[in-house]
Amino acid sequence: MRTIHFDIVNIEALDSYLYAGNLYVVFADGHIGYISFDRIIHILREAYHKYDNIIQLAFLHNDYTQTPSGTLLLGIQRVKEAVEQEWREAQNEISLSIDYREISRYFHFYGEYHEMPLDIRIYAMRLYLGCKDGLYESRFSQDDNTIVNQTNLERVFDSKVVSVNAKYGAIAISADKEGLFSSELSDEDSPIRVSDKPVLDGRSLRTDWKDVDLLNYDSASEFSYLHNEYERTEKQQPFYYQLRKGNEHKRITEIGIQIEDMMPILDNLQIQKDEVDYCFNSGSVAFFRLTNGEFFATDFQSRQGGAYRKEIKEVGRRKKILSSAVIPNGCVLNYFDKTVMYRDGKSFVLSDEPAYGIRSYMNAKRYRSLLTVNNEHSLCVFSAETFTPMEPRNETYEDLGRVRYNNVFRGKSKLKKNDNDFDIPF
Repeated sequence: MRTIHFDIVNIEALDSYLYAGNLYVVFADGHIGYISFDRIIHILREAYHKYDNIIQLAFLHNDYTQTPSGTLLLGIQRVKEAVEQEWREAQNEISLSIDYREISRYFHFYGEYHEMPLDIRIYAMRLYLGCKDGLYESRFSQDDNTIVNQTNLERVFDSKVVSVNAKYGAIAISADKEGLFSSELSDEDSPIRVSDKPVLDGRSLRTDWKDVDLLNYDSASEFSYLHNEYERTEKQQPFYYQLRKGNEHKRITEIGIQIEDMMPILDNLQIQKDEVDYCFNSGSVAFFRLTNGEFFATDFQSRQGGAYRKEIKEVGRRKKILSSAVIPNGCVLNYFDKTVMYRDGKSFVLSDEPAYGIRSYMNAKRYRSLLTVNNEHSLCVFSAETFTPMEPRNETYEDLGRVRYNNVFRGKSKLKKNDNDFDIPF
C-alpha cells in the first residue's frame, strides 16, 4: 500500500495543522506562521500535470466520497475502476520534495511563543497553543471566506498544557498532573474562560471524543469515560462556526456529568487493565495494543457473545508507541523510530525516522483523509484514501450491521438521549 504524498524539506517545524485552506506551522525558532495550502498543491499540480484532477481530489476535496453525486458516480463500476487505476498510477509516480526556502516568502507570521509548545488545535476560527507555561489563544477574522487577520497569542490558562481538544462548542484542556479542565465558546469577540477547578482530578495527557462524550487518557494505557450533557442547536450555522459550513448542530452544555473508568469495555473484551500496553479511540472505534503483542480494534457496543475485535498485524517487532492518529478505515502509529500506517488489513511505513508528531483530520470535510507528519527537518503530507473496500467479516449482518446495540458506557441518570447509536465498527 502506497500513498500520494509530498514533503516540505529544510523546514524546522515542531507541529502543523490544516484549517480553512491554510497550513499552519509551529516553527522551532518560536514563531507561528501559515501558508495557503492551495498554493502548495498548485506546485504539486504543476509538477504532475497528468494527475491534476487526482491531486485535487487527494488533497483539496476529501469530501468527494461523502456527497450524494460522488457516491452515485463511484457506484458506476467502470467509473470506479478507471478512477482506481488512475489513483494507483499516481501513488506510484508522485513523490515531490518542496524546499521551504523556495516557498518561505509566501508564509505569513503573526505569533510567537516563549515556552515549548506541546500541542496545537484550531477550532471555530480560534487557534489554541498548549505550552509548558499555559494555554494560548488567537482569534481569527475573515472577509469573503478568507482569513485576513489574527489576534496576538493571549494566555488564557496558566498551568502546563500537554493537549487541547475541541468539539460542539467545548474545549477540553489536558493539564498533565493538574487534571482535565474545560471551557465553552460563548462570546465570539472575547477569549475563552477556563474553569477554575478541573473537570477531572488526577492526570490528563490527552483526550478524544465519542460523539458528544469524551475519553480522558491519564496514561498510555488507561482512560476514563466522561458522559457530557448537550442540547440541539438551531439548524442555521452557530456563531462559533464561521468559516466551515458546519455540521455541528449540538452544543455541549456540561462536561463530565457522569464519569466511569474503562472497566466496562475491558469486561466486554475479557481482558485486564494490566494487559493493556497502549490504547486510543476514534468516534466509534477503540484501539488496544496488549502487553503480549496483540493489536486490535473494537467498537463501543455491547452484544451477546462477546465484543467484536478486528486484529491488526503490526510491522516488525513490538516497539514503544509515542502517539497515534485515526484515519478513515485505519490508523497511524508513531513509534520511537518510525511512523506506520495500518489500513484495509495492510501496513505501510510512512517514515523511517523519529517524528515530533502526527496529526489527522477526521472531523474535517476537505481534509478527512489527510495526515501530516512532522520530522526533524521535514513536514510530510499524506493522502490516506485508497478506494479499497473494507474486508468482508465472518460475522453476519445481523451481528454487526446497523442494529441498535447498547453502548458499554451508558449513563444511569440525567443523560439526554444520544442519537448516535449506529456506530460502525472499524
